[in-house]
Amino acid sequence: MILYHVTTAKRVRQYHRTGFIISPVRGFTTLMGAMAWAIKTGRKIIMQVEGEPAYKLPDHHNDYGEAWWINQDVPRDKTECIFSADSSFDPVERNKPDGKT
Repeated sequence: MILYHVTTAKRVRQYHRTGFIISPVRGFTTLMGAMAWAIKTGRKIIMQVEGEPAYKLPDHHNDYGEAWWINQDVPRDKTECIFSADSSFDPVERNKPDGKT
């Protein structure tokens, strides 16, 4: 399942250092749902993540998407930064396989 995970630049750097996002990995079924959550929480980065199994959360849904969680660590090769409003974070460089510029 593909989800849109809302996070911070600090956490993304941690994901790149460790090589994965530690479970449970929460996200929204739509980019609009994730953007609404980003505005609500003040987090500025949205990652597209892919993993199984996924389960629907009982809360956190909004008018734009459903909230789900993936019950396993998501490896870096199953993630991609698709939106960043954080000027200190360069999604193009962070998406390179070795994480270097």
